[in-house]
Parts: sequence; structure tokens; C-alpha cells
Amino acid sequence: MIQHFAFQARFLVAGLLLCLPATSEAADSGKLATRGKVILQENCGRCHAIEAVGESPLKEAPPMRNIYARFAPRELQAELSEGMVSKHKEMPQIEFSDEDVNAILAYLYALAVGR
Repeated sequence: MIQHFAFQARFLVAGLLLCLPATSEAADSGKLATRGKVILQENCGRCHAIEAVGESPLKEAPPMRNIYARFAPRELQAELSEGMVSKHKEMPQIEFSDEDVNAILAYLYALAVGR
């Protein structure tokens, strides 16, 4: 009986150890997405909707979820890094850092998959 318990305990510990990296990655991904939302709110939210639903404050500004859907991930990554160019002269060209771009993309991806 004790040997059986020890055998099961080893498998339980091994299973938990295998799950820890996934749990840590999920937590890191959640923090990254949260940071991305904050960045979008601070830099884009006065014109663009940044949530999963809702209209943009500026009627002509597409929601960020629509912008995410229009671009291939690498293309959007480049646009955010280099400062998106718009037909609207009022839109500022913001060159986000690589870390900020990753956070923004993590948030927009989370919106797209419904997390």
C-alpha cells in the first residue's frame, strides 16, 4: 500500500512540475496582455475603441480589434514599431518599443480569441 502511494505521489509531483511552466506562461501572457491594454488606452483610446465590443470615441477611427483583423501579425508588428501611417493628419505616429508592441499584440490576440 505504501509503495502504491509513493508511486502515485511521484506521478502527481511529476505532473505538477510539467504544469508549472504552462501556468507561469499563462500568467505572464495575462500580464503582458494587461499591459498592452493599458498602452492602447493611454495612446489610442481617445480615438479608437480598444475593447472587444463597442464603438470608437472618434467615429472615423476603427476599433483596434478591426485593425488587428486587417493585418498579418508581422505586418502589424512592423506598423506599430515604425509608427502607423494614417490618412488622417490628426493621428499621431507613435513608434512603440519592441516590448510595447509585444504587449499590444498579446492584448489584441486575447481579444481575437475571446480570452
